[in-house]
Amino acid sequence: MFSTEKTILITGSTAGIGKQTARVLALQGARVLIHGRSQEKVDRTIAEITRKQADAELKGYVADFAALDAVRGLAQQIKEEEKSLHVLINNAGIHSPDFKRSGDGYELTFAVNQLAPFLLTLLLLDKLKASQPARIITVTSIAHHVREPNLERINDPATYHGWGAYKLSKFANVLFTYALAQKLEGSGVTANCLHPGTVDTKVLHSAFPDMQGISLEEGARTSVYLASADEVAKWNGKYFEEGKPIQSAQQTYDKALQQAMWKKCEEMVAYKME
Repeated sequence: MFSTEKTILITGSTAGIGKQTARVLALQGARVLIHGRSQEKVDRTIAEITRKQADAELKGYVADFAALDAVRGLAQQIKEEEKSLHVLINNAGIHSPDFKRSGDGYELTFAVNQLAPFLLTLLLLDKLKASQPARIITVTSIAHHVREPNLERINDPATYHGWGAYKLSKFANVLFTYALAQKLEGSGVTANCLHPGTVDTKVLHSAFPDMQGISLEEGARTSVYLASADEVAKWNGKYFEEGKPIQSAQQTYDKALQQAMWKKCEEMVAYKME
């Protein structure tokens, strides 16, 4: 169980796995920062959780991850308003069947699923380091297996395929986690990622309308475990499924590819880790 002094930010926590993760961690006694795209959704989520748990420590933040300026604004707000940040769960994600561009002109799925958490994490690193021991947890997917990743075609509508774009964004999440973990070694902050399972969410139904997934309760378990279990403190740069560290796709261990993805994301968000 957490002390309420432990503060956890969960992106995309007004629906699906994120909301369920927030419910459980709040029940365990953590102070949970609820993030969503609209004030209405954030307020509704906070009301739902407090209805079932009157003493839940919750605070809401609003930012649309389709715009990098909104990500910057969210990070600035948290830095100014929060005394500490012990866990960052990069949970927000989308699947877009059709090619769309973000507010910054990037392919939308990659922008929301990879660029937004990449930038948010880097902007909040000082806050996390000051709150150590701290954890960064990124929700990726078993779909991260990509045969021939082409970083130069991320924004090319001519080669766009909705599921392929989703897979690439999740591949990027794993590369990011591994590269970040190396950079954070010895800092008191760890970085790990996870596949939650094939969960019954809007993302699943957007990609595979007829597929039935596991429950949100099951889907949130690994996120909750990585955020709260004491033994997780010893792990850094790992990929988890069903609460256990396992091997991710072979390509994700390619350090040259990790660095190439990192550099590409730095260029796209116009920010470098100090």
